This record gives sequence, C-alpha cells and structure tokens, in this order.
Amino acid sequence: MLKKVPLLILFLFLAMAAQAQSSFIKVIKRGNDYRFEIPDSILGAPVLFGSRVVDISSPSAKVYSAGQMRRPPELIRFARRGNLLVIEQLTDFVDVDPADPVFDPLMANMRVGAVQYFDIESRNAADDASVINVTKYFSDEVQLAWPLPDNVRKGRLDPKLSRLLFMKEYDDRVNIRSYYEFTGGKETFTITVQYFLLKLPREPLRGRYNDERIGYQPHNRKAYSAGNAISTNRYISRWRIEPAAHDMQRHASGQLVEPKEPIVVYVEPYFPAPWIPYIKEGIEVWNQAFEKIGFKNVLQAREFPVNDPHFDPYDIKTFVVRYLPLNEANAAGQIWTDPRSGEIIHGEVLWWKDVVNLLTMWRFTQTAAVDPAARAVEPQPEAMGEMVRYAIAHEVGHMLGLQHNLRSSYAFPVDSLRCPEFTGRNGTTPSIMDYARNNHVAQPGDLERGVRLTPPHLGAFDIFSVEYGYMYIHGASTPDEERPVLDSLFATRAGNPVYKFAPFIAAAVSPDPSAQTESLGNDVIRSSNYGILNTRVILDNLIEWTTEGGGDIAMINRRYDALSRQYFRYISLSMSYIGGVYTRYGPLSEERIRQVPVEKKKQKEALDFVIRQLREAPVHLDQSQFTPIIGSKRDHVLKAQSDVVAYLLNAFILPRVLANTTFGPQGYTLEEYLSDLDAQIWKTFCTSSVYDKNIQITYVQNLAAAANLKPGGNLVAPGRDAIIAEAAYTQLLKTKKYLERKKRRTSSGSKAHYSFLLDLIEKAG
Repeated sequence: MLKKVPLLILFLFLAMAAQAQSSFIKVIKRGNDYRFEIPDSILGAPVLFGSRVVDISSPSAKVYSAGQMRRPPELIRFARRGNLLVIEQLTDFVDVDPADPVFDPLMANMRVGAVQYFDIESRNAADDASVINVTKYFSDEVQLAWPLPDNVRKGRLDPKLSRLLFMKEYDDRVNIRSYYEFTGGKETFTITVQYFLLKLPREPLRGRYNDERIGYQPHNRKAYSAGNAISTNRYISRWRIEPAAHDMQRHASGQLVEPKEPIVVYVEPYFPAPWIPYIKEGIEVWNQAFEKIGFKNVLQAREFPVNDPHFDPYDIKTFVVRYLPLNEANAAGQIWTDPRSGEIIHGEVLWWKDVVNLLTMWRFTQTAAVDPAARAVEPQPEAMGEMVRYAIAHEVGHMLGLQHNLRSSYAFPVDSLRCPEFTGRNGTTPSIMDYARNNHVAQPGDLERGVRLTPPHLGAFDIFSVEYGYMYIHGASTPDEERPVLDSLFATRAGNPVYKFAPFIAAAVSPDPSAQTESLGNDVIRSSNYGILNTRVILDNLIEWTTEGGGDIAMINRRYDALSRQYFRYISLSMSYIGGVYTRYGPLSEERIRQVPVEKKKQKEALDFVIRQLREAPVHLDQSQFTPIIGSKRDHVLKAQSDVVAYLLNAFILPRVLANTTFGPQGYTLEEYLSDLDAQIWKTFCTSSVYDKNIQITYVQNLAAAANLKPGGNLVAPGRDAIIAEAAYTQLLKTKKYLERKKRRTSSGSKAHYSFLLDLIEKAG
C-alpha cells in the first residue's frame, strides 16, 4: 500500500531534484590548485566555451582592447572514457529527424574525437561526479578558447610570471580568470583572459526561418532526409524572448507582459556623464518595437552597480556598452550565438573613442549649411547626445541580430525630406539600420521652417523587423508551422516601399542605386545635387565658421578633407545608375521580376551629372582662400577627379553596362555609353585649366586600358572582357580621329595638349 507523502516533504524533494538537475561544475580550490568536480548528469550536455580580454598591454594592436570577445565561443561537451574525462568539440550542426532512415548513417559519419583530456583524480560517489585537476590547463594558453590570433602574441609564455587568478562557479556557468606574461620578444606582452564554461539548454531554441525581405544575421544548417538531396535551412539569429508560463494566456489575449528573461544592458562608467541618459535612450528605444508584439521592458538599460562585489562586467551573462580607448573611429554591435540554433547568448556594443569625431564630422559636412549649431567645434550637449543616441540605437539593432537595410532610405521622396511635417514624423529613413545619417537634402532656411535634420529614433521598418523576428507565435511548435503567420506579415505590407529591404553591398559603386550607403531619397541625383549645393556653402564659409568656433588650422584641414570626401561621395552615388539594376527581394510568387534595369534616360542623366560635377568641383574645392591657410589642395582634387573618371571606365561600370542590354532592346548599349561619355569629356575645354586637362588625360589613359592596349600587344581572352575591349578600342579609334582634327584646327596653346593625348594612344597601342 502506497503511503501518502506530506506536501512539504514532496515540495522539498522536488526542489532538491530540480537543484541537482540544474547543478553545473563545482570548483574545488586547494592552495594554488584548482579542480573541477563534474557531475555525470552534464556528460554529453552542450557547453559553450569561450573567453574575453580583461586587460592587455598592447593598445597598439588597435582592434584588441580590454573587454572584447574577439572570436566566437566553441560548443563542447564532456565525456567519460574509463579513467579519463575528455572535452569533445562539436562543429557540425544539421537538421535531421532521428526517425528518418538517414539518421544512423549520418551519425556514423559525424563521430567526434577529443580535443583535450584529463585524468580523473577521484570520484565523488555521493554526487556521481568526477574530479579533475585543471590548474595547468588554464595556466597555459587555452588554444580552444584563446581570444587573440597568434600574431598578436610577443615572445614566449613565462610560467613563473603567469598564473591562474581565480575561478567562480554559478548554477549554469564557471568563470576562470588567468594572467599571462610573455617574455623574450622585443617587448613584454601581458594579457588577462577570462574564460567561461556556460551550460546551454538541452533543448535549443526553435529556429525561425530567415527571409530575404527582412534583415537578420543568418544562421544556416544543412538538412538531411532519406532519398532527398542535401538542402539548407536558413534561420535567423535572435534572443529567446517569450512570456513566462504564468503570463502565457495574458500574452495570447493581447495584453502587454514582461518577457521571461529581459535583455539587461549595462553602460560602462567611462563615458562622459552627460552621455549616459542618451545611451540609455538608444538602448531602450527598441522597446517601442517590442510593445507592438506584446512585450514590455524587454531592453533594460542600467549603470554599473556601486560597491557590488558580485557584479562582473566580463561575465558572459553581463551585456555591456563598452568604451574602448583606442584610436579607432568606429562603433559596433556584436552577438555570439548558440551554434545549434542561432539563439543569441551574448550581445554587446563596442564604442571606440574616436567615433565621436566621425559623428560630429558627419553632422558638420551634411548639415552645417542649414544648421548654425552644427558649425561648432565642440557640439552642445544636446546635439552631442542626439548623435550618441542615434549611434547606440543603430548598434543595439545589430545586437538584436539585425543587419543593415540599405534599401530603406530610398523609400522616401526627395521633396518629402524638405517637409517639416514629414521629417518630423519620419526623420531621414524608415530604418535606423540604414546608413542615412543626416538630412543633406535640407537647404538653408529649411531648419527655421521646422525641417528635421536627423534620423528617426526608430523607423517603421525597424518595428516590422522586430515583429518578424520576435513575435511569439502561440500554438506553433515547428518553423514550418510559423511560416504562414510570418508570410502574412509581408502580405499586409505589400507594395509599401517603407517595408522594402536590401542588404549591405560592398562595392565602390553600388550596382543598385536604391541600395547605397549615405544616400537619401528615391532620386539619388536630385538628393546628391542638394548635398553638393550645401557642401559648396560650407566650403565658402569653412575658414570663417571654423575660426569663429575656436577651431585651429588642424581643424580646418580635417574639415576640408571631410568635405572633399563628401563632395565626391555625392558624385559617386549617382554613378550607380549607370549600368545599374534595381534588385527586388522576395519569393517569385510576389516578385515575378527580380531584376529591373535602370532606364536609359536615367543613366544618361547620371552620366551628365557626374561629368558636370567633376568639372565644377575644383571651383569650390581649390579656392584661393584655402592656400594661405592650409596649403594647396590641387594634388588632392586632381587625384579625386581622376578616380571618378577611372570608375567610369573600369570593372565597376563597363561590365554592368554590357549586361544591361540583356534586359531588352531599350537598354543602354555599351557603344552608346562610350559614345556619350566621349561627347561629355570633350564638350568643353579650357586650355588654362589643369582640371579639364586632367579629366581628358585620365579618360584617354583609361579608355586605352579598357581596350587592353599595352606595349607588346597582349591578346585579349575571349569572353566579356574581349567584348568590352573591342567596344573600347572602337571608341578609341574615333577619339583618335577627333583629336587629330582638333589638333589641326586649334590654336598653338592647345596643340601640345592634343599632341600629348595622341601620343598616349600611340604608346598604348
């Protein structure tokens, strides 16, 4: 007969069982020796093994700084083999049903060997645990989790000067801190490393399918099933944001609830005190998006606690906005994931100290013509705070798993960016994850009318992105069951340009004019023209505005260089139309036409704009007022001018123009493009202008190079390059005849110039 167990005893038993089940590694310290007591219950369980730099003696390494995790943690498991305890590293993660016939042969081909072993010193029979000595392992460099590449180390590790500092155990992790000193090199090198072993849930987070119409960091896995080819399941990287069990029904009914585990982000105390509120705002602004899907207080910004001996800013479960005192103008949001599922385990924002110079220079070059406050050498606290908040919010977006969305700013009509009501609601772009900094479309007088000059705190696409990635779908138990709900999100927004996406494109000239960094509005030529008009105003007043604000010659130089880059960036942005193609993302059922060529008229307009601006730029960039103050900038302008001409005739543009004609007979043919470019080059010529001469000399040199004319007469291999070379050669012959006519008919002053150009062609051929 079963006896009835008292409720209190049953409760205590269950609590003890739960505690035993959740126990992890016990640390045993004996003098200077450290041992792990590893219970059998965690053998085979997934463990994340990684490290972080606590301090380092070599700031000259630039990108390596205290507080950083420089490499992804590894997934390991402990296994017992006789009297040995081994570490096995797991690197292959696949989707396969254990009931599928392919499971057994697949597992037979995925055996895992040991990467490290330890002798079992003793067994704790009461706890079913093995005791191993790990002192030497963590006193040496731990290759499996070393935070730096080999070329950063200097000399050899000195075991007498290095030591294991401490170990600290928690319910689900162990932190190990070791100090290393290297001698024998040109200089000593020291580093303190904090390793961690983090127990992961046995059941990984359910994957959520990625979609090319949204922008998340991908997490891909191979999928296997008997009789089918190997495929790839594409998932997103995301945090585990879900209601607590007691809030499940409330959330399902549409009520706001706090997540089971919020994302608490700490702000290092090394930032200027006036910045701290803005940094917190940049973190917590994302709660606006989470509230749309039923969660409140998901992101919680906190300052470091005071006099709390248990707080560890280097803990894997402490998420921090870190200040890196290195000479680097950058900020970054980074994540580390569970490699089984893409669940974000750790995220942080890195803020290099010189990024503030970048932010203030963007503000100056893009808005100083419109906003007197942007002309200040030292921005006012509110202006500085606004820039900091924008940068932090952007990086927190990356910390949530989001990519850049370079298509976003193209959603807004250019004229809307000069409208007070529109910019007041929307800022410069529908997504803070775009690279649309400040409103360079706004013109002098627009600020007084109420036009906003800065990006939004959060855009409509950002809210949509969070909905896709973090919406808790009640009743779904597999990624396939989630898919109809996720697809419906796109259906309700179909046709709205605000909800379009394009990933970051690494190219000097973007192949898609609607997906570019630093561009604004749905007509890049118009918006760039506005930007150039503003840049000219700033250049005309550069010396006066800088000196009035207390700036010195070095500041004038830095501002001039930034303005010059900005000027030529506006010119380069418009080049993307030439041979450009608009790419549409989404399933064929929605986007039957994925590639849409830029219409010929727009390409011609872009070419005209680029050459015209190239000719006019020196008037503003090589002003006589600059030379007595900062010296001649002629070489600088000549090089920038030549670079743009070279782009028009190199592999960035010509192959795109050639491919453009495959879309139909109305395309811009390569022959037409080269003919139009040639006509633009010779449209005007001032015999006394070094800049006109520079454009024409660079053009002839690059046209000859495109024709593949080299001393020795090398043959051109058949294919795309041969077709381009033939077209360029044909145009070069026409150009040669034109130059011969001009030489015969022109004055003696220009004859030498035309003779030189003809000589370039002769030598090239």
